[in-house]
Amino acid sequence: MKKFVSIFLIAAALALVFAGCSDKKPAPTSAATTAPTTAAAEESSGELNAYLKSFVKGDSPIYGTWQIEGVDYLSFIFRNDELAEMVMDNEGDFTKLRLDEKNKTLGVSFALGLNGVYSYELSDNNSTLSLKLDDTKITLKKQKDYSIAPKAPKKPQVDPDLLGWWKSEEKQIYYFGGDGVMYSNNISMETAYTYSAASGKINAVYNYGGEVKKDFKYNIKSGKLIMDNQTFKKFNPKIK
Repeated sequence: MKKFVSIFLIAAALALVFAGCSDKKPAPTSAATTAPTTAAAEESSGELNAYLKSFVKGDSPIYGTWQIEGVDYLSFIFRNDELAEMVMDNEGDFTKLRLDEKNKTLGVSFALGLNGVYSYELSDNNSTLSLKLDDTKITLKKQKDYSIAPKAPKKPQVDPDLLGWWKSEEKQIYYFGGDGVMYSNNISMETAYTYSAASGKINAVYNYGGEVKKDFKYNIKSGKLIMDNQTFKKFNPKIK
């Protein structure tokens, strides 16, 4: 229910951005004034942040974190692995990034905010990205950091056997940090949590327009993690 309400608020706010001339700054909405800014992580897992930020490194000035003017709680991430991501708080949803730098076009398929193949222009210092599709014009501003990781909790309760990176045959990824920060990636979206783990149970919390609690049961046998009806094995991600 909270996620549905959050999506509804995003849609309402973005409708103001794209109504009429998109050059006009939208009037403040409850979502814009109360929802936290995206991609802001303080004192969170250094290892996790290094992994997340590796996806916005590269030669293209398009790679990185961008926000639509007037919508400071929602970010769009254009990544070097041919994915684009729409991020709010601790959750990001993926779609394919169709980037053609020769012809200066950018294609994405998000349900909200950006959908279509746009022609684009970058400002001289690459800090502003102007998109155009028919009569629609959208201006995005470059942001500093890409991270959905929350601030690490004080004195977290963690299970030493759980710590590290895990991957299933279905390519789902989990990361458990000793600082009480947890991360999941199921190919279509990624989420970062604060968590505690003991006696085969994980209590996790993340934000998506509001606090969301989620519990997991897990078991570790012979070096394998059983969780989400899947079996995971330890791995070391390649951080560029």
